[in-house]
Amino acid sequence: MTASLHNVLLNINNKIILDHVSFNIPQNKTTVFLGKNGSGKTSSLRCLNLLQRINSGEIKSFDNEPIPMLFQNPIIFEGNALYNFSFPQKIKKFKSNLIWHNAFNLSDMHEQNISSLSGGEKQKLFLSRVMSLDPNIIIMDEPNQNLDFQSEVKLKKLLFEEKNKNKTIVLSLHDYNFAEEIADYLILLDQGKVILKEQRDMFFKKLKNLKKI
Repeated sequence: MTASLHNVLLNINNKIILDHVSFNIPQNKTTVFLGKNGSGKTSSLRCLNLLQRINSGEIKSFDNEPIPMLFQNPIIFEGNALYNFSFPQKIKKFKSNLIWHNAFNLSDMHEQNISSLSGGEKQKLFLSRVMSLDPNIIIMDEPNQNLDFQSEVKLKKLLFEEKNKNKTIVLSLHDYNFAEEIADYLILLDQGKVILKEQRDMFFKKLKNLKKI
């Protein structure tokens, strides 16, 4: 199922976060949102996933209810890393997909208290936790934040493996090089407005012209 925002206005505390934004998310493709901090990337993802009430406009979401996604500031539970990783199983009673867990060697940190983990270690835990659900639709807000070079290489490899399964993937990124590698479709936001939305090759051609202006 495709998803879209049509003429969406989001105003929070008299500040316009999304200014009549419209875009489509192609099914079974990888879409990447680009833009500076505060440009509206996170809010766009939250609207797509029915996690943000809007002032006006129309949202066509992936499902009739929110689906698991990677947030910039995921929920942390008191306890060790293993408890935090396995928490979704306690709610939904499913067998975890351990591909990401094993790729990031999470078993090495199972017994460590969550508060003692570094930012990068927590990010690998959060990535693996959401992917333990083996979702057909993947939504990730800044998935490579806090990762060292080696871990980011693993992340890219894992995402390409998911992409090759023809899953619908939606990411927000700051890394234009990574975006160019993985995206089929890109959306550039600035101050809550869509500045550019195109398929990859055409996007970067037009982006060069924008930078000349």
